[in-house]
Amino acid sequence: MMLLVLCLLGVAAATSAQYEVEACVALSMQHNCELQPLSVKLTKQPVKRGHNGAAKCEDTVDQWGSVAWSDLTLPEGRALMVKVITSVPGLSSASGFFVRPTRRTRNWPKPRLTARTATFYLADTGQFSVEFAPPSLWREKAALSFDALMLFVNPELALPDGLTTISPKPTKALSIDLGPNKAYVFTKANTYDWGRDIVFKVHDNTRVYFEAGAHVRARIVQTEKKVDNVLISGYGTLDTHYELEPDIVGISDDATQQTIGIYGKNIRVFGVTIINTNPRCGTWGYCLNINANWSPIGDPKDPFGADELQDQKLPSPKYKRRQAHCQLTNMDNSPNTNFENCPTSHADGQRVSFVKCMTWQMGQDGLNAGKWGAVENSFVRVIDDAIKPWDSHGVYTNITIWQQALGWPINLGWWSWVQPDIGTVLEDIYVIHNHNWHTSGGWPETKSGQCTIGAIYGSGSVKKGYKLKNIFVETAASCAVGLEISKSAYNRHPTAKGCVGSIIDLEIDGLFFDEEFKTGKGYGNFISGEANPMAGCVGDLNGKVKGMTISSNVAGRALTESDFQLPAPSTVPGLVLTAAVDPHAVSEAAYKRHARKNAYVGNGASAEIDQYGVVVRGVEQCLERCHADWSCDCVVFATGGSNAGTCWKRRGCEVPGAFDDDKQYDVYVRSWEFKSCPQFKQN
Repeated sequence: MMLLVLCLLGVAAATSAQYEVEACVALSMQHNCELQPLSVKLTKQPVKRGHNGAAKCEDTVDQWGSVAWSDLTLPEGRALMVKVITSVPGLSSASGFFVRPTRRTRNWPKPRLTARTATFYLADTGQFSVEFAPPSLWREKAALSFDALMLFVNPELALPDGLTTISPKPTKALSIDLGPNKAYVFTKANTYDWGRDIVFKVHDNTRVYFEAGAHVRARIVQTEKKVDNVLISGYGTLDTHYELEPDIVGISDDATQQTIGIYGKNIRVFGVTIINTNPRCGTWGYCLNINANWSPIGDPKDPFGADELQDQKLPSPKYKRRQAHCQLTNMDNSPNTNFENCPTSHADGQRVSFVKCMTWQMGQDGLNAGKWGAVENSFVRVIDDAIKPWDSHGVYTNITIWQQALGWPINLGWWSWVQPDIGTVLEDIYVIHNHNWHTSGGWPETKSGQCTIGAIYGSGSVKKGYKLKNIFVETAASCAVGLEISKSAYNRHPTAKGCVGSIIDLEIDGLFFDEEFKTGKGYGNFISGEANPMAGCVGDLNGKVKGMTISSNVAGRALTESDFQLPAPSTVPGLVLTAAVDPHAVSEAAYKRHARKNAYVGNGASAEIDQYGVVVRGVEQCLERCHADWSCDCVVFATGGSNAGTCWKRRGCEVPGAFDDDKQYDVYVRSWEFKSCPQFKQN
């Protein structure tokens, strides 16, 4: 039997008493292995409630709950057998059991389930949410206080020998230099907690490793210069826990308030879990931001403030002449002439892989890899914008997003400095949850919701040729697209004449929603360009949304123009809306139809997952509901009568001969591609 690499708990991390996890490596999904207990780490809303239970901090936007997680290692060509036990009050597989993203997991073997225990296989690396909960929960306020379990399945990783152990000893310094030309390691045996914020500054040819289970309360940044060849790697945790010092360049100015924030080329970040557990209200900063196109090289005499991009007056904004790092122009729109250590292709661009980001306040955004950057196989769970493709030639693939109570899962830009922004690609983005319906009625200020894809775009950069392909949204979402170009955007960087760039040839090729939208007042699908551009703002600087195409499927139907508010149609020329075909569509061949039959407890089914059923558009959507739910063995679809079009999920449909005769219903029994292994023990 192959050994499962267990990621033991770092001494600074909290542990979860709400979930128990065991796992082992099996030869395949048809083999058994000896389960071993895993450590389960925990992050939860660090900001305390008031005495009456209400939020004391509006930046938490009513988001509570917790995330327990375990890191697992999967050797290539093998499978993980996993057992999960939950003790979270109210959770049970009786109303559904999901391992999301379901399009990645639903063709794996049938699990063994009891009310609070599940044993199942994971056949690939990735980030998976294990849920003893019904889909209906994600349309309710209970979603905002859910106690989650994430399983982070990572590829094998061996740390090199000869590394210098980073000391946890107390220091009076606010920052510690790492490198140049050196390799370091944070070990799991050490307690990396200095009782205050501390910054590690990386230099050329610096490698920083985390032993599995290491927990480090610190940040890793370099915004005072551009560096070359930096690696941050390992299955440990980097935790922004303490309040930052006030406005120190390179340590805590607005360009540096990131858990990982670096300027340069050949930057690699792999495997790290990034969390923000600062309990003070109003703390902000990304999980990871490389070559941010809205911030300058640090000036020791004049700390940069983001409000410099918020308080500009039109028509002639007055920007300081702040030095760009790799942007084509400086902040005042003068040319940048220094491109040393700037990426020129994906060969020397940034690469972010198997990174996990979890934060708890508004302003604590997710991942941005910058120009020529790539983010792949990563996870984001934030109360603000999750991924931020704001610069040219980015590639974002196979990313799982759990959007909390505010923000866009995919934010297309705010205040980028003026330069071309072309050719970025997003593909296979799995939005497993999106709770921003909780705040979309009040933010943004227009009738555009935060939606799934969008922005309030206020940059003079012309954004062109972006392509988004296969965006999957599994549970209740406020809307699909909320995109507005505005010279008055809250965060903005128009040209010297006050012009905002157009968004041209934006292609969304496959936007899929498993459920209809959770509609509300004051928000919805919305597209608008700048209706009143400043004088002289012409051509691509007139702020239009030109040639946008959207192919979609919302619970079996395509979006049409009637789904959108278009307050200024002339600013959205060439909009095309078509139907999309799900590349992971469930075939009816995966189910056996029993015509004119009904199944329920006492007549061929052991449990009724749906007591009242859900109205769907057809058999295809009914089968999709069952295929996503690992507790579902068959569905009943009403073909006629007063319940026509209603779908019920059932469990234990193993004796079709016991189904009830009823001409108004059909039963579809799931043919699991892999049955549970005979040795699958019901422990």
